[in-house]
Amino acid sequence: MSSARPDQTSAGDRQAERDDPPTTPDAAERPTHERWRSLLVPRLTLGHVAVALLCAGLGFAVVAQVRQTQEDVLSGMRQDDLVRLLDELTQRNADLSEEQEELRRDLAELRSSTTSREAAQEAAEIQARTRGVLAGTLPVHGPGIRVEIEDPGGGVRAQVFVTILEELRNAGVESVELSGQRLTASSWILDGPEGGLVVDGVVVESPYEWLAIGDPATLSVALDIPGGALASVRNAGGEVTVTEDEDIEITATKQLTEPEHATPVPPEEADG
Repeated sequence: MSSARPDQTSAGDRQAERDDPPTTPDAAERPTHERWRSLLVPRLTLGHVAVALLCAGLGFAVVAQVRQTQEDVLSGMRQDDLVRLLDELTQRNADLSEEQEELRRDLAELRSSTTSREAAQEAAEIQARTRGVLAGTLPVHGPGIRVEIEDPGGGVRAQVFVTILEELRNAGVESVELSGQRLTASSWILDGPEGGLVVDGVVVESPYEWLAIGDPATLSVALDIPGGALASVRNAGGEVTVTEDEDIEITATKQLTEPEHATPVPPEEADG
């Protein structure tokens, strides 16, 4: 009878050890932080690499297919179709160029018309102001002279005042006022029935005051020439004082009346 040795194992025991590998601690028995760490740590495997390569290859294939399709569209067309397509593109380009030129011309016309309209409006305003000054419908101010005439004896007649007005006009006066009355091309001066003067239907008396806007030196010299208007005033017993001023203000204005007999001629008849 023989007994087995302790260091010897039977073939069945060794087979049992291979079939049943040594047990490891259960995952549930590991600490919690170790389990979380194992979940958070990325694991790059061969499968991941294969999927990435497959996606890159698929993207490249799609791009190549799109380009090939675009090229095939033109390469598959007949020569007549290509010529027609080229003609259509050329005609479309020409149409767009013509439309661009038309838009540029329209813009230039709009700018020109706006500028012309503004210039015409400005010219009309200037002309209206000029006519208003000449017609006496607007108050004005500027350099000129002030002439004061005292006639205590009543010897200065209306004709002398008319001469003063004519000499002022000859000297280039632009606006004139006599004792509060604006004088224009239609103004008139007469001797008053009881002394004084009648200026455009209004009676004025001594002392008389002239306000004249123009070049002060020219106006004063024109009135004070030997044998002129101011000499006539002095000869009639009047006293005259002439003062040059850089800012004479004339506030009197006239109201224009509608013409009773004259009517404007139409442009067609005037040209004929």
